[in-house]
Amino acid sequence: MDPILVFGHRHPDTDSICSSIALANLKNQLGEEAVPCRLGETNNETNFVLDYFNIEKPKFLSTVSAQISDLTRVEKKVLSINDSLKGALDIMTKENFSSLPVIDENRQLKGLLHVSDIANTYLNLEHSDLFSKYTTTYENLMNVLKGEIVSGNYPSGIIQGNLKSVSELDEVLPGDIVVTTYIADGIDRSIKAGAKVIIVSCSEEDFISPRVTSECAIMRVHSNLFKIISLISQSLSVSSIIPKEKFYSFKIDEFLHDIRDIMKEATQTNFPVTKKDGTVYGTIRTKNLINFTRKKVILVDHNEKEQSVDGLQDAKILQVVDHHKFGNFITDEPVQINAEIVGCTSTIIYDLYKAARITPSKEMAGLMMSAILSDTLLFKSPTCTTKDIEAVKELSKLCGETDFEAYGMKMLIAGTSLKNMTSQDILSIDMKEFTMNGVKISISQINTVDIEGILEKKKDFEDIMNVNNEIHDYSLSILIITDIIKSGSYFLAVGEKQNLVEKAFDVKLENNIVWLNGIISRKKQVVPVLMVTSQTLD
Repeated sequence: MDPILVFGHRHPDTDSICSSIALANLKNQLGEEAVPCRLGETNNETNFVLDYFNIEKPKFLSTVSAQISDLTRVEKKVLSINDSLKGALDIMTKENFSSLPVIDENRQLKGLLHVSDIANTYLNLEHSDLFSKYTTTYENLMNVLKGEIVSGNYPSGIIQGNLKSVSELDEVLPGDIVVTTYIADGIDRSIKAGAKVIIVSCSEEDFISPRVTSECAIMRVHSNLFKIISLISQSLSVSSIIPKEKFYSFKIDEFLHDIRDIMKEATQTNFPVTKKDGTVYGTIRTKNLINFTRKKVILVDHNEKEQSVDGLQDAKILQVVDHHKFGNFITDEPVQINAEIVGCTSTIIYDLYKAARITPSKEMAGLMMSAILSDTLLFKSPTCTTKDIEAVKELSKLCGETDFEAYGMKMLIAGTSLKNMTSQDILSIDMKEFTMNGVKISISQINTVDIEGILEKKKDFEDIMNVNNEIHDYSLSILIITDIIKSGSYFLAVGEKQNLVEKAFDVKLENNIVWLNGIISRKKQVVPVLMVTSQTLD
C-alpha cells in the first residue's frame, strides 16, 4: 500500500516544512505509513532549523497526478518472440485482445503483434518456403502437431531445413522436414536423402516401420496431409512476423493526463507499458484510464488548490491541518479538517500529539517550536495567540531549548541572510497566489534585518514582477519586506491594480513602494483587508 503524502504549500516556509515532518512522524507512530514532502526549495531559515535538529529535508514532490502505475486494471498477458502463431492466437482470442506486446527472453519490448498480422501471414503462405522465409523451432512444431515420435532422435532449436511434401520426395535434401503418408517407400527414400524429421500422416494401425535405420526422427500424426500442412503453418514463431511499423508504448510512470489524447488519436487500440528498465509491465486500453488508485495526501498549512501540488484533483485528500482561511476548497468526499485560529499550523499538530497521548521526540518538538516562533515572529505577529505561546513553552522543554527567545532570534537572523540569492530567489522564497473578486494577485513576503540591502534591489524586483504579471496574468504583484526589528513592512506593488493597496491601507504609493508600520502578517493583516477592498473596486 502506498504511503500517505504529507505536504505544505508550493513556496514552503518553516511552518510548512516542519509541520509536514511532525505530522508524518505522528501518523507513523499511530501505525499509518506517511512520508513528509515539500513542493519547493526550502529557505535559509528552514535549512537552519533542519540542520540544528539534524533532520533530513523532505523529498520533493512535483505532482500527485494519476500515473499508469496507479491504474487498477492492466492486462498482464504478453507474447514471446518464441511463441508459435497458434499459441499467440489462442492467447489473444482467450483474452479478447486484438493485439499484444511481444517480448524477448529478457522481457524487453520487441514489438506489437495484431491478430490481422497472423491472419495475413496465413493467407500469403506457400508451404514450400515455410521454413526458409519464416522462423520457427522444432519445439513449436511438436506442440502444434501433437505428434508421437516413433523412432529416431527428435531435434531441438531453430529449424534450418525446408519443408517437402509427399509429391516432392525426389527433391529432399539433408536437413529437410518431410510430410508424407504411411507408404514405407516414401519414408525410406526420405531417410536416405538425409531428412531431419519425417512427419507421417496415418493412424497407429496403418503405420509401416521403415526398412532403413537412421537417426532421422519419425513423427506419427493422426491427421490428413492437408491438415498437417495447415498446422505446420501455425507453428511459425512470432519473431518471424513482428511488424516493423512504429507503434505507441508508454512508461509506467507516465501521467494519465499526458497519454489520454495520444490514445484517443492513435489508430491502435492496445498500448504496451514498460518499466524503467525496459521490461514490459503490461497493456492498457483507453477504458482502463477511468479507474485508478488515487494517491492519499494530507495538506498542512494551506488548503487552496492554487497553493498546492499539481494534480491534486486526482488525489484522495484525507486530512487538512491549517490555520488560514478556507478559499476554493472543494472535495468529492468527507475530509478530516483540523483548523484553528492560531498563529501556526504546528500549534494544531502539537494538539494532535496530545490527543493521541504521544510525547513528541526532542527533534519533533524542536521542529514544531521553531515553526511557531517563525510564523509568529517571536510572538510579535498579530496572529500570535496565547495557545501558540504556551505551546512554545512546552515544546522548548521537550527539545531542550529553554531559552527559546535566544534560539528564535538566531533562527530569524539565519533566515534573513540573503547571501548568494538572486532577486528572483528572494521573490520566490514565500510567494502565494490569490484570486480576489476576479483579480489574480501574487503576494511574496520576506522577513529581514537588512532592509537597505533589499531596497537596493528594488528595480530588479519591479522588472521581475512585471514579467510575472504578464506570464501568469496577475493584475497585481506585491512584495512585503518585513523588518523584524521595527515590526513593520515595506510594500512594493507592481501592476494595473496598484490602487488596491492604496485603497486598502489608505496610503499613497511613491515609486511603487510604501512603509506600513505594524503590518507584519500577510495572513491576518494583509490578505483579509485586500479581499474586502477588492469587492469595492470598479
